[in-house]
Amino acid sequence: MDAISDPTFQQTKPRSHLAEETPSLLTVIVDTAPRLWAELDNERNQDGKLIDMLKSLLVFLNAHLAFNSSNQVAVIAAHSQGIKYLYPKSSSNQNSSLKGKDLSIINNDMYRQFRNVDETLVEELYVLFHQEKEQADKVTQKSTLAGAMSAGLTYVNRVSKELETISFKSRLLVVTCGSGGGRDEIFQYIPIMNCIFSATKLKCPIDVVKIGGNKESTFLQQTTDATQGVYLHVESTEGLIQYLATAMFIDPSLRQIIVKPNQGSVDFRTSCYLTGKVVAIGYICSVCLCVLSVSPPGNRCPACDSEFDERVISKFKRIKK
Repeated sequence: MDAISDPTFQQTKPRSHLAEETPSLLTVIVDTAPRLWAELDNERNQDGKLIDMLKSLLVFLNAHLAFNSSNQVAVIAAHSQGIKYLYPKSSSNQNSSLKGKDLSIINNDMYRQFRNVDETLVEELYVLFHQEKEQADKVTQKSTLAGAMSAGLTYVNRVSKELETISFKSRLLVVTCGSGGGRDEIFQYIPIMNCIFSATKLKCPIDVVKIGGNKESTFLQQTTDATQGVYLHVESTEGLIQYLATAMFIDPSLRQIIVKPNQGSVDFRTSCYLTGKVVAIGYICSVCLCVLSVSPPGNRCPACDSEFDERVISKFKRIKK
């Protein structure tokens, strides 16, 4: 009779002793600069593509929360005036409210936690767009994507410190649009490199979804490759939720053992800080890693203002001749 004692019939451990699923933090960086989204919209539908992206993003966030009751989300906007935490609200934005406004993209019958995230996100975006329209003539249009990525990684680090006794997973998703490259991207090279180092240390993959535009974002491609992330370039916001629900839901623990749906090869060449042109050979500042293909004015690094040795500058000038 002892032979009948099969492991299947043995008493299992009580449910209370079973290990809970590891909590996961999804941090989303949304580039909301009006000039970028204007490239995708026509004159009669200035906010159409942005609203379509927002609808897909809300479904994506709700799906992440539905996987595990301990999952968390955070959303940060990179706009022309700086960055702003859309969710969770910062202490200075706790009193913002849009009672009476049209929130037609929110379903009133949805799960309470989903509705809390969705309403807060839509409200904060509405306030942000209203402020940008009021100060459109006073603010210089520039990209703050690198700063938003830094803020997102800072939030990931803070949450990981708070949950240091629990196994913790995190990933960062960047949603941007418009044409890649340009002077703005060159000036973001150093802060983006710092983000790569920080994300690698935190073991936080950085995923990128680039919507529209005819050029790839070289630095963001390099970011996803270095952090085991996924880079996708989609033509428009149509079917965006399908891309988010498939390619962007790959668990961080599986990134090294599956084939990620990246598109094409990554260009690891860098660009000159002064000219913006891609270079194969150039001089690199030993302080900030700024790449130069021409002699800098004043024999100083244009990025960190470090003074170069005269012998190095003279040698550089001889080579260029």
